[in-house]
Amino acid sequence: MKRLVPVIWCSSLVVAYVAGYGAGPIGRAAGQTAAARGATQTATAAQAVGGALPPGDYSRIQLAPDGGDPTLFSGASLRRAHTESQARASRGQVVTNQRDLMTPFVTRTHSYVLVHRSQPQDAGQPPSAEQHEGVSDIYFVVGGGGTVTVGGEIESKRISRPGEYLGPIRGGKAFKLQTGDILNIPPNTPHATVADAGGMTYVLMKVNIGLYPWSLINGTP
Repeated sequence: MKRLVPVIWCSSLVVAYVAGYGAGPIGRAAGQTAAARGATQTATAAQAVGGALPPGDYSRIQLAPDGGDPTLFSGASLRRAHTESQARASRGQVVTNQRDLMTPFVTRTHSYVLVHRSQPQDAGQPPSAEQHEGVSDIYFVVGGGGTVTVGGEIESKRISRPGEYLGPIRGGKAFKLQTGDILNIPPNTPHATVADAGGMTYVLMKVNIGLYPWSLINGTP
C-alpha cells in the first residue's frame, strides 16, 4: 500500500497539471488556436463544395432535406403560366425562369422548374447547347412548341461549372416538340433547344445520377 502512495500522488499531479494547462491562459490560447484552425479547415472545405460555381439564381433555392413533400403541379396553372410567359416576352421581359408562375421544387435527388424559351431573333445563329455529366433532363411541354437537338457534339466547348458544358452544337437528332410531349435527355448528352414562334414553356425535371454533388447542378452549397 505504501508503494502505491507515491504513484497515486504523481498521477494526481499530472492530472492537476493537465487540467490547469487547459484552464490557464496558455491552454486556452492553444485550444482557441486549434478551434480556429479547425473552423478554417471546415470553412475551406465548405467553400470548396459551395464555391465550385459562382452564385447564381439557383443558389437562393432551398433544398428539401429529403425527397420533398407530395406536390401537385396542375395542368391548368401550367397552361396559365405559358400564356403569361408569352405576354411578358411580348413586352420585352426576360422570362426564362418565372418563379412567381411556378415555385421551383428542388430536392437532393431531383428538381422541377418552369422554363420558357422565346423564338430566337437570329434564326441563322447556331443554337447554344448544354451538356450535363451528372444529370438527366426531362422536358414536359405545357405550352407552345419547338425543336430540341439531342446528341452530336458541342464545338468550342467551354466549362460553365465542373461537369457542365456550353457551346454551339454540331450534329445530333432533332425532336419536334409540342404541347403535351415529354422528352428524356440522358446524362452527358449535348442538347440544344430552339422555340417556335410564340415560344415554348416546359417543366424541366433534372435527376441527379450521383456522379457529383447536387450543388454542381443547381448551384446550392
